[in-house]
Amino acid sequence: NLPTPTPIYHNEVAQPTEIQKQMVQELSERAARVHAQLVDPGTDNMLKITSDGRKLGLDQRIINQLLPDEPGTKVNQCVDNIMQIWRDGEADKLTQLVFCDISTPQARPAKKVAKALDNPTLHALEDAVPLDEPEPAFTVYEDIRQKLIAKGVPAEQIAFIHEANTEVRKKELFSKVRTGQVRVLLGSTAKMGAGTNVQDRLVALHDLDCPWRPDQVDQRGGRIE
Repeated sequence: NLPTPTPIYHNEVAQPTEIQKQMVQELSERAARVHAQLVDPGTDNMLKITSDGRKLGLDQRIINQLLPDEPGTKVNQCVDNIMQIWRDGEADKLTQLVFCDISTPQARPAKKVAKALDNPTLHALEDAVPLDEPEPAFTVYEDIRQKLIAKGVPAEQIAFIHEANTEVRKKELFSKVRTGQVRVLLGSTAKMGAGTNVQDRLVALHDLDCPWRPDQVDQRGGRIE
């Protein structure tokens, strides 16, 4: 029977872009073809359509990163909310969590073949012929981080749970959130749900998408409630 604060819930409404409206119509047409059994299940099916719909509902750039970043989207509204709360809580180093299970950070590229094989000849050839680095794939996580930095949040105050890929690093990261060194932590339900002990200065939690299972909703809310 310990006293607990009463959580305040906000549902933010983002209007779909014209591109999103067109793409939703395309999803509907795909679903109609699947139901009419006009397409091979290996080519298209309701699971693929549902997955594409979830991605589209979050941000159209997940479907195609060349599409425009339009104002008023879920991501941009979330960035504005994070910034306002970050400023309001600056004196007390208050912290925030951002949950998103879609468009998570990509794994780093594997080491170069020459280094992996420890072959001096191949290594010399790689150094002599520099290769262009591939264009990084769009992720909502990196988009949010770059926008927050551009608005004035120090880069060291923003972290992804995915970067703490060992128990030691995770423990260190959680300690930084509890002390307010890291003030914005982004993660997925699987990695930042149950067992994430960072609530000391936690003032806000943002849900950018909805997880599949009801218990995952509880895992998210339990980090702050």
